[in-house]
This record gives sequence, structure tokens and C-alpha cells, in this order.
Amino acid sequence: MKFAEHDVLLDGVRHHYAEGPDHGPAVVLVPGQSMPWESYQKVMPLLARHFHVFALDVRGHGKSEHTPGQYSFSRCGKDLVLFLRQVVKRPAVCCGNSSGGLIALWAAANAPELVSALLMEDPPLFTTEWPRLRDDTWVYGFFVHTVKTLPDLAGFFSTLTIPSQGKLELMSFPRPLAWVLGGAIRRRQARAPGAPVDIAWLPLPVRLFVRGLSEYDVDFTRACTDGRMCDMDHSAALEAVRCPALLIQADSFRHPQKGLVGAMGDEDVARARAVLPPLEVERWHSAHVVHLANPRRYVQALQKLHARVR
Repeated sequence: MKFAEHDVLLDGVRHHYAEGPDHGPAVVLVPGQSMPWESYQKVMPLLARHFHVFALDVRGHGKSEHTPGQYSFSRCGKDLVLFLRQVVKRPAVCCGNSSGGLIALWAAANAPELVSALLMEDPPLFTTEWPRLRDDTWVYGFFVHTVKTLPDLAGFFSTLTIPSQGKLELMSFPRPLAWVLGGAIRRRQARAPGAPVDIAWLPLPVRLFVRGLSEYDVDFTRACTDGRMCDMDHSAALEAVRCPALLIQADSFRHPQKGLVGAMGDEDVARARAVLPPLEVERWHSAHVVHLANPRRYVQALQKLHARVR
């Protein structure tokens, strides 16, 4: 199934999106940080059998416009609200992975008439509030590494470190893979300067990550390192949600030196449940981008959520 691609101006900023056939209830998919709309390619054909599917490139991502100096969760949430009003033009199930989950939450809290249901897929609830993001999460160091190395994509991977559960030392991105990937990236960039780096032989999650970073405005991540991004009160947003809501929690653990590795800890999920008692929570043994790791289960969860819409 083919999805049409379009551009739309939202408050003067060009946003890119993909859209499926116009039938069924509306579903809007919001990717996580650095990922393009294509991260949903495994689930979009399945969803399009039952829903009118939209997938959005967040500002600074994919083919959407870069707006350095203008990134925050509330700013991106306002973009999503405008997208719902101008493009979708009816209430929609809003689904977001990672930071996209916070963007969808902002829309549900601030434009409840436009969000019929909310699916937050391993969102960094409470962990991306300032200063906790800086003081208690491994991902803050990852963000610093991203800002220091990009746009040198090959250098980004060759010096990337990843914590392992049960080990005090960080594990480097495997050197042989970093060498092969770095060479492939440099060859692709030499052949097509300025074009997205899309390497077909990579596993799909890595392929999308590489491509997303090659199109990405690194100031989006810089805004996470200096606190500009963190202008959202997560408890207040959850308290304002009136629609059916589902939270999918993926794997995480606590590293003794680096803090929380993953989007949320169990204490964050418990806090979300306390703030929003009707919230349904599912714990999946899964990588962070749940819809890529478990596409059919994800679609089933979304359908079950939509069945709760009145």
C-alpha cells in the first residue's frame, strides 16, 4: 500500500507528513526523537485497513523544516494541535513514540476536543523534566555526545558508548560494525552530498536511525542538553487528559553510575497511574521503538484502545 506525502504550513513552519486512504477513524502517528515518519512503515499498512492514517515528521526531523532556537515539547505539541485542526479536521487517536508520546500528551491535554484517544509508546514521562533529565538519566550523556559529534555521522557511531545491564563499564558500539558503517556512510555522503543517508542493507531500526540522524537538526538535541526542550509539566498534562489513554512501557534499567537507562522506571509508571487513574498500562519486554519491534501487537493494542472511544 502506498502512502501519499504532503507538506503543510503550521504557524509558518513547513511540516512533512504521509497519509493513507481516507476511510475509517483518524490516527496520527508521531515518531520519536531523530526518527522520520518512515519509522512507522511496518504498522501503517496494517493500520490503514481500519483507520485513516497520518504520520508526521516533527519540526527539525525528516523532510520537515529546521527551526533552530525554537524547539520545546510545548512548541511541538502546538504543531500537532495545528496539524489536527488544519489537516485531519476531526478528532483523532494520537500515538507517539518516546518524545512523540510527550507531544501527543501535550495535544491531548491542551486540545481535548481534537484527541479521541492517546497512545504513549515508551514516553520519557517525568524523566525529561528539568533538571532530572540532566541529573538522573543516561540519555543526557547520549544527547551531549550527539551534539558534540553531529553532523559527523560516521564519527557519531565510532565513538558511541552504550551501557549494559549488570556491568559497570560502558560498552562501545562494536568496533567492526562502526568501521563498516562509517565507511558506508562516508561513501554514501560522497556520492550524494546533502542527501539523506539511507543504507538498505542495515537492519531496519539501525537504517532508520542512520537516515533520521542524517536529516536531523541537532539543535533539537541541544535543546535537551540546555533545558530549553523541557518546558512541560508532565503531571499537569496527565491530569488534563479526558480521553482513553494507554501507556506502553518498554525495557529499562538503572546503571549504578549513569542513572536510568530507558525512557521510564517503574516509579515513573506508578506516578503516572496515580496522577491519571484511568490510564491503562502495558509492560512489554521490548526495545524502545515498540512499533518496530512488535508491529502486530502494537496494532492490536491501538485497536483495543480505539474500542474504548465513545
